[in-house]
Amino acid sequence: MSRVINTATLIAVLKETASGWSRHHDELTQLDSIAGDGDLGVTVELAGKALVNYLADPGEDDIGKILMKCGMQINKASPSTFGTLLASAFMEAGKAVLGHKEIEFKDLLLLGRSAVEGVKKRGKAEVGDKTLLDALVPAVEAFGEGLAKEKDYNIVLADVVKAAKAGAEATKQMKAKYSRASYRQDGAMGLQDAGATAIYYLIESFAQSLSTCI
Repeated sequence: MSRVINTATLIAVLKETASGWSRHHDELTQLDSIAGDGDLGVTVELAGKALVNYLADPGEDDIGKILMKCGMQINKASPSTFGTLLASAFMEAGKAVLGHKEIEFKDLLLLGRSAVEGVKKRGKAEVGDKTLLDALVPAVEAFGEGLAKEKDYNIVLADVVKAAKAGAEATKQMKAKYSRASYRQDGAMGLQDAGATAIYYLIESFAQSLSTCI
């Protein structure tokens, strides 16, 4: 499974990903309003626009630096809790491939694992705490399993999206330990976590964009 992703391809994928992701802002606002402060949709919209604007002319061909600067743009445009965690994910992923002008499809596993570590370091949460990690970690694990079984890349991407969706839906049965949802006596049991849902939509948009570019 040797498919090369060069700088130009990655930029195109990320631009399309950001645009597609931003379209869910109304739904995420409504979901976040139930147990949160209702600003997630705005965060997603602002982060998406910031990425599109930056990627229009990044002035850089180092994939690692581009990913790190994407994180900086997200943090600057939407300095919310979710925005900060997502920025950390991008920045840690970027550090993993600094100096690279192209990566292979399999290297996305390294980016995903690095993103997870970035979120964990910043937010101190773990899988099961009803956070974005509950969608991100299953997606990364599904990617690793797909590579290990040498599945076709389209099947791998489809499995990743399914895992992210299942992970987000599984948060309905979890009690929140962090965020505003944790202030509720029931810990928002029965409600799907908005952050995990946002990550699912981000992963879905990324997979769709990537599948048309490689």
